[in-house]
Amino acid sequence: MDVTDGDEAKPKRLKMITLPRPRCPRCGSVRLRKYRSIADQGDGTSLSWVRCRGDSCGHKFKVLME
Repeated sequence: MDVTDGDEAKPKRLKMITLPRPRCPRCGSVRLRKYRSIADQGDGTSLSWVRCRGDSCGHKFKVLME
């Protein structure tokens, strides 16, 4: 999405912020499967319960997105 000012003909680009993907704390894999989640906890955060799908790992943990 571009944002323009009334005086300028050239569109302004929105700044991009990149975030790293969640990783398994045991093996570092990004292959995760979400099996439960709370979309909005009332404060704008979401909580997910995930299981690692990495080779022979299977570690279960929670991911909190602020």
